[in-house]
Amino acid sequence: MYAAAVEDLTYTVKEAGKDRTILNHISCFFEQGKIYTISGPSGSGKTTLLYAMAGLLDQVGGRVRIGETELLRERRRSRDRIRLEKIGMVFQNLNLFDFMNVEDNILIPYYLRKQRISMKVRRQVGEYLELLNLGQIQKKQISALSGGEQQRVAIIRAIVSAPQLILCDEPTASLDSKNVYIFMEALMKLQRESKSTIVIVTHDQRVFDYGDEKIRIVDGSLYQ
Repeated sequence: MYAAAVEDLTYTVKEAGKDRTILNHISCFFEQGKIYTISGPSGSGKTTLLYAMAGLLDQVGGRVRIGETELLRERRRSRDRIRLEKIGMVFQNLNLFDFMNVEDNILIPYYLRKQRISMKVRRQVGEYLELLNLGQIQKKQISALSGGEQQRVAIIRAIVSAPQLILCDEPTASLDSKNVYIFMEALMKLQRESKSTIVIVTHDQRVFDYGDEKIRIVDGSLYQ
């Protein structure tokens, strides 16, 4: 079963009045419950592929399927809803909110979906924090945490509602070697719990090696 698929994906931008192809007829299938790592030179299209898979780009050619849903055929508002329900994202800059505590940051997907938050979900947040060696820090402010701790909070937020697909854009770029290891081990622990499919864009060979499936992009084309 595929959690996601891209088929004949193309994306072109205008640069200095000329067309530049960022994604060049890419096709790739992402199986449920696997970790995929994507590497390649700067400007090769890695992050663009991730954003296309999340439905964040317009004027993309080809198909993006999240489960059975044809993402690119949907209107923007519908894409936003699908992304909220089926996709978790971990960005390089984390997008955590300093004015909110740890628990509220983790529960943002529930707030945006206007879902009632049960005691079971709150207990799960505590269990995930313990699993990632963070202890019971639900009420701490984000600004009180170290960079590595914030990274782990961002993982929990992406995975807490067990999305079908988790997309990570250079999530370890600002971490030292010790925290890269902690981050990836934490991500793998949560992935085993949730059975989500995870796609990681990275320049870091150590992170790349964690992939069940490893993909390289060069000049907008895939090499597996």
